[in-house]
This record gives sequence, structure tokens and C-alpha cells, in this order.
Amino acid sequence: MSVFSDKLDQLMQQRDMSNEELGELVNVNRTTIARWRSGSRSPKMEKLPEIASIFNVDPRIFVGEYESPKSINNIYNQLNPNRQVKVYNYAQHELSEQNKVININERQEDYVYLQSKVSAGTGILDLDPTYGEYVPYEGEVPNHYDLSFLISGNSMVPTFEDGEIIFVEKYPNPINGAIMVVQIDEQAYIKKVYLEKDKLRLVSLNQDYDDILADGNNNIRIVGKVVF
Repeated sequence: MSVFSDKLDQLMQQRDMSNEELGELVNVNRTTIARWRSGSRSPKMEKLPEIASIFNVDPRIFVGEYESPKSINNIYNQLNPNRQVKVYNYAQHELSEQNKVININERQEDYVYLQSKVSAGTGILDLDPTYGEYVPYEGEVPNHYDLSFLISGNSMVPTFEDGEIIFVEKYPNPINGAIMVVQIDEQAYIKKVYLEKDKLRLVSLNQDYDDILADGNNNIRIVGKVVF
């Protein structure tokens, strides 16, 4: 058994949790959970925080990198006061996020982890913030997605409204005619993407907005394809 499978099996036994019960919580089937427990298959790394939140543990225990609280206290005591304040503030933030997850699970409501905002207008900054947040969501959630974003602006109406949450599957290359999240230089957009020789054209569904053209002079990053 791997470190992950051994720890997962231990946590599930402590909770007397079945494969089917955990599968429903992390949106996979019970066969996948059984394979995780046997060590024949491992989840994607981005899945570990979700699994850890269910058992209220640090996700690093699944990869053998977790230090005991005693060791952390020893490190903390060796820091100067200014650095201790930084560690304390970070720990407070993590505790707050952990409590949010616990409350979410207790209320059995639907929440999604919101990564950031993407613009359906003139572009925004900070596509990869240090911290995202869990937000309530009453709509349908796709079976598979990697990131979720909040739309800012109305350039993609009527398909996507201002303030709507979109779900994105990571994909590093442009797909001609697909609606994608794209970062051009320091601005992040949701647009329809078209390939034109050595240029990338970003097209809004709202005809009030002009197309955006990017070429080799721009720093282009394809975040992923909108799946819902």
C-alpha cells in the first residue's frame, strides 16, 4: 500500500465510512475509492485538499510530508517575533478556511471552491490569488472540472451573465471555436477563441465589444476550456 492508500484506509475505518459514502462526498464512484484504498490507483494532487477536508486533516499526511504539531511548535519558537506574527496570521487564516469547510459539510448544502474572477469585459488581474473561497452554489455542477471562476462583466451575455460561476477544465492549448479562459499579458478573460495564422482572436458573444487580438508580442496563457 502507498502512503496515501494506507492513510485513507485508516481514516475511513476510524469513521466507519464506506467506499460508497466517501465516493458521494468527493464525486467519484465506489470502485475508484476501493482502488484508492488498495493502492492500485491514486487521485490527482488537486483532489487531496478535498479529501482531507472531509476528515479534517492536513492534506500533507497523504504524501508523507506532515510534521507533528510538536515539531511545528519547535520551529515557531525559534522564529523572531516578526516572523512569528506572520506564521500566526497564516495559521488563523487556515483555521478559518477549515471551519468553513466543516460548516459546509455539516449543513449538507452545495458549495464550490471559487478560484478567482475572470472578465467578460475589459480584463482583470490576479487570476491565481493566494487564497480562493468556498461560496454557496445552487446550480448544476459538472461531473468533471478543475477550476471555477466568477464572471465579471457582460461581454458574454446571453450565455454567461455578470456574477455567474463558470467551471473550467484545464487545457494548455487554444481550441478553435471553444469558449476558454485566457490570460493575455496581465489580463484574464472568458472569450470565444479563434486561431488566425500567428494571431489569437478573442471574441465576445455580446456584439457591443470589440475583438481582442494577441500575437507573439503578448504573453499568452491558456488556462482552460469552459465546460459549464
